[in-house]
Amino acid sequence: MAKKWLFLFLRLLVVLFQRVLYIFTVGQLPPFATVSVVVRYNGKVLLIDRVDGKGWSLPGGFMRMHETTIEAVKRETREETGLEIEVTGILGVLSGRRAGTAIRSVEIVYAARPIAGQLKGSLEGECRWVDIENEKPNFAFDYKDLIWRTRGASV
Repeated sequence: MAKKWLFLFLRLLVVLFQRVLYIFTVGQLPPFATVSVVVRYNGKVLLIDRVDGKGWSLPGGFMRMHETTIEAVKRETREETGLEIEVTGILGVLSGRRAGTAIRSVEIVYAARPIAGQLKGSLEGECRWVDIENEKPNFAFDYKDLIWRTRGASV
């Protein structure tokens, strides 16, 4: 329970931070840069069951100032799932007003495959391999269409 409240508190701080900066810059603050990744293995997709109860999401998060997008997606995946990945391509870019998001960002979505590590959860939530065709998970954000469009891709 404490994990959930800490997660929600940190998310609230980020949202407030972005809103305050937006006011101070008179509406000229650019959106944050974020990354996420569709990791496939044996016909399943790596998903995180979010601790805030909003549903399932992809590994990913905010870029740090001196990172490339590839470095950021590898770091975020390692932090949230315990896995090391090899990025195999870009699946798309998401931006604008998006369902389920309170923070405005431009998000680059990558494709990847696991290469090492042990699956483990994090502050974000518990992760596992999900057969999205049979289990039909409830997604927290608007990743569903992107994942379905790429389900035939071999990564």
